[in-house]
Amino acid sequence: MIYILAGDVRSGKTTALQEWVDTWDTVKGILCPEGHDNLRYLYNIETQEKHSFQRLKQEEKTISVGKFHFLEDTFKLANYILISSFEEGNFDFLVLDELGKLELEGKGLHQAANYIIGNYQSNDNQNLLLVVRTNLVKDIIAHYGIRSFQIVARETLP
Repeated sequence: MIYILAGDVRSGKTTALQEWVDTWDTVKGILCPEGHDNLRYLYNIETQEKHSFQRLKQEEKTISVGKFHFLEDTFKLANYILISSFEEGNFDFLVLDELGKLELEGKGLHQAANYIIGNYQSNDNQNLLLVVRTNLVKDIIAHYGIRSFQIVARETLP
């Protein structure tokens, strides 16, 4: 099953996922929580490794969306983690946090999302959990051609 965790900006989607991850045996993928410095970092769920991700201002080799600036190399790492985790299998849930404007432009996590969603075959043992802002849900569904899915809120995570 493909689950879409929909919520507004800064509504606690990632925070809820951080707590939810521990309720399942095998969750892989990435989260992008805020650190103590209020900047997002990349968190590999399986290895629990943290990687620098967000910058305060545009720099060389950053991708910007609105007022946010992210390291290109960290997006490459995130895509690698997601595709590798998908290909290895052995997960209850694979989490992609989050799909948004960059992905609709073919940037950010688009490479992994396109590959994973395009090759995913629905079954009871392996689920995808896509994190999407409420106002972009329809666009993401159309962009990736998602036909069968269930929308959930942070309070109703599976």
